[in-house]
Amino acid sequence: MRIVKKILATIYLLAAVVVVGGFAGLMFGPFTGRIERLLSYPAARIVLIVALAIVGLGVLVSVLRTFVSRCEPDCIRAGGNQDIEVTVSALASIARTAAETEDIMVESVRGKVMGRDRSEVRFTIEAIAFTNSGLEALAQRIQDKVTAACEEMLGTTGVTTRVRFCPSKTTVVSREVTREQG
Repeated sequence: MRIVKKILATIYLLAAVVVVGGFAGLMFGPFTGRIERLLSYPAARIVLIVALAIVGLGVLVSVLRTFVSRCEPDCIRAGGNQDIEVTVSALASIARTAAETEDIMVESVRGKVMGRDRSEVRFTIEAIAFTNSGLEALAQRIQDKVTAACEEMLGTTGVTTRVRFCPSKTTVVSREVTREQG
């Protein structure tokens, strides 16, 4: 799917270049006469019309995607009950507090509401571990603590956690640059 999107974006870009270049050439610059003669050929007009149709279709798709796209939900429905909603930021705060009880420094906590009835949430916790061994066991403990804390607060299941460890050491490379006056 990603390759198809790249191909379509390239076609859209080329069509936009043809349309904008043709318009700019007709309206401005020293090549107005040449472009008018070029457009006297039916093949050139067909190319310009096809490019204009592609650009128009691309603009239409962009506008429709902008107006039709739904915003991402920011709250979870506890147990699927539509009358009880808990914000993801409240759960993220609980997840951060639960994760910080281990020997780590939490960089970020991101939550995403999942499921048709918005009754599940998936957290991604990015953390820096202060140890170089036993990361799998540490991640499992963090997952268990975060899941237990969030499910205790919600009173129902539906929390999954992914733990990502960031590098704990940073290497700084400094280079001396000479400034020659010339």
